[in-house]
Amino acid sequence: MCTPLDPNDPRYSMDFVMPSMKMISACRADDFDFFQPFIAAGKLTVEQMRHAAQRYHLGKTKSGQPMYWMIDDMLQPLDAHIGQDAWISQLLKKREPLLQYWQVHHCLFGLHLLTNTNLTNNTNKKFSNSPILDSEKKDSFDSFDSCSEEKPICVVECESSAVVLSELFPDSIWMAYCTVPHLDIQLFEPLQGRTVTIYPCTDPCMSNILFFEELCDSVRKHYDITLSVDRTLEDHATDAQKSRHIDLLDFLLESLADSADINDQLTSN
Repeated sequence: MCTPLDPNDPRYSMDFVMPSMKMISACRADDFDFFQPFIAAGKLTVEQMRHAAQRYHLGKTKSGQPMYWMIDDMLQPLDAHIGQDAWISQLLKKREPLLQYWQVHHCLFGLHLLTNTNLTNNTNKKFSNSPILDSEKKDSFDSFDSCSEEKPICVVECESSAVVLSELFPDSIWMAYCTVPHLDIQLFEPLQGRTVTIYPCTDPCMSNILFFEELCDSVRKHYDITLSVDRTLEDHATDAQKSRHIDLLDFLLESLADSADINDQLTSN
């Protein structure tokens, strides 16, 4: 787990013109609707929701929209995705004319989890290519404060999915790319030397997974990353689910709604 932000950090002296640690602290929140179905199903607890919100430094706007902060591996806030279609950089530029010259840079959501973590290496568990197929991970919440240099990294599209999955499958570091237009191979540079699996949303014509397979080819040419694209949704999602472009968390939630054991359902196919 990332260590708490130090109030004596010099970045706290910054005002609210640019993304800062002070801005993150001012909007911190611990209660999010996207956790509620898993809490209601008894798969996660309120304590785990608060733990994940703290680890990812989640916030909320005054209107209740979740704020997903992009904090890089140097613990520098770069931007925040607000809800599904707004960015704090856009709002700040509207408020401050001088910021029109600000060149906004992004990173993978959750990248800060690589820095300032407790590298105790107290677990040697690893995910398979499809972590939801690995029965050893089910209900193993005793290690969700541990972090190891050997932990695999899983990348999904939605930030909310990464946050929830980090508690369902704590033996991996979960990140999100947020939107496909936001993707750039340079976002993967800090992940060099790591094992990374991308879990794209599914679609009826396989365009998304083919896009990511091509992206992975490009990333591997530039960086030393063990990178792969997971095909769980492509192999197990129904045609109806694919037509709705569901992601990994949607698939898990709908499996719970059908009262099916996730691991048994997948391994039987």
